[in-house]
Amino acid sequence: MRTFKLTVAYDGTDFAGWQVQPGRPTIQSALQSALAAVTKAEVPVVGSGRTDAGVHAIAQVASCVIPGWRATSGELALALNSKLPNTISVVEAVDAADGFHAIRDATGKRY
Repeated sequence: MRTFKLTVAYDGTDFAGWQVQPGRPTIQSALQSALAAVTKAEVPVVGSGRTDAGVHAIAQVASCVIPGWRATSGELALALNSKLPNTISVVEAVDAADGFHAIRDATGKRY
């Protein structure tokens, strides 16, 4: 299993915020759907913070653990972007240390 740090940019206009909400489009649910399509597994995504409906981001950090991923982290970003709506972009995907967690390891936030 590999742990990844994802840097995500998005236009939140059409989304009900970051966190999964039943029956509503969210950034987290879009990322998890893209990960499922790419990896053929359910991969939970943790965001460094939640955003409200309509909020945009240029560099929100998220973390995930993917079992069996053998391609490069750059290839992960490309694969995810091919499955995401054009209003969400994985700007960067990098391998992170085992145990990396987007919330617990955050050192700051800028709004």
